[in-house]
Amino acid sequence: MRQSISLSLVSALALAGFTALPAFAQANDSAYVRVQDNCTHRQAEDEPVFYADCAGYGDWTVHIVAGEHGAAVAYSDRGIEAQWRQGPPRSGVFQDLGEVMEWRLTPSGEAFATIYRSIFTGFEPGDGGQYLTVSALRPDGEPGACHVAYVEAAQQPGANQIARDVADYLAAGWQCGVDEPVVFDLDSEMDVLTVAAQRRPGH
Repeated sequence: MRQSISLSLVSALALAGFTALPAFAQANDSAYVRVQDNCTHRQAEDEPVFYADCAGYGDWTVHIVAGEHGAAVAYSDRGIEAQWRQGPPRSGVFQDLGEVMEWRLTPSGEAFATIYRSIFTGFEPGDGGQYLTVSALRPDGEPGACHVAYVEAAQQPGANQIARDVADYLAAGWQCGVDEPVVFDLDSEMDVLTVAAQRRPGH
């Protein structure tokens, strides 16, 4: 079950003993890739499902599967099925993916997380919503990537920065296959830094 964890700024940082933020987070950078511009496509034989293998950042490949009711994303050639089972909370019937994917980079230029937008629509005007999915990348892991958090982006101010904070403060220590993705929305009770503080050893 996914945790629904929140966004309020919390004085509990002091109570949790979170006195300093990791210095590396301040030096990270972003690269932006129009993922679907450079893809190899194929179609399933017996069903209306389409697959695309797309150029990501550096050596990373982005795998996209799309069908009648939406699309899903996975990374690398390992753990694809596990990654496709993950996704943001359904706030509509159909899911489209944003055109641009943000890749979070270490100071040395190595990609360690991605952020992409899922856009849900419905049968009636006003149905649906948007989420930013933050994924941790594990070049040598199994699976090769996993979801860290889903940031509600249609109504929540500063959603893009919240997603970057998730990448910078949570993705590196995320245990793919063990930790469940977190939802950050207007109803959440903790912000990203509070979650990071609680995940520190001894807390």
